[in-house]
Amino acid sequence: MFGVAEPYFTRGIPMLPVANLRRAIDFYVDTLGFRLGFNAGTYGGVRRDAIEVHFTKADAADPGDRFGCRIEVTDIRRLYSDFRAKGVVDPDGDIAARPWGTTEFTIRDPDGNALTFVEVFGLGRSEEHTSELQSPMYLVC
Repeated sequence: MFGVAEPYFTRGIPMLPVANLRRAIDFYVDTLGFRLGFNAGTYGGVRRDAIEVHFTKADAADPGDRFGCRIEVTDIRRLYSDFRAKGVVDPDGDIAARPWGTTEFTIRDPDGNALTFVEVFGLGRSEEHTSELQSPMYLVC
């Protein structure tokens, strides 16, 4: 229809299942550098830069039922060094260049949820890229 804009999707927010909400929030805040967004007892969330991650209280999941999300970042090697020093990089998700044009590494939270941090080749921390992202970290889900 002429003159009427279509709905615009502004962002995605992953919701990860956790057995213990307080433990999950503490890990994301104390280890990964997020800030507490909210804690409503069985539902909570954290923020870092332009992204949010939400958690929902769930019974202990089968280890084969893993969840996760991908978070696109800049300066991935610096982030990797920080998380590696904290001992949270998944041994099966060490930093590597991928054939689809990214550099990636993965960590797992205490509930086994995977967070894969991704940097697209050639974007780096240029002014053009930073203004396009409006933040050095955003969510890809």
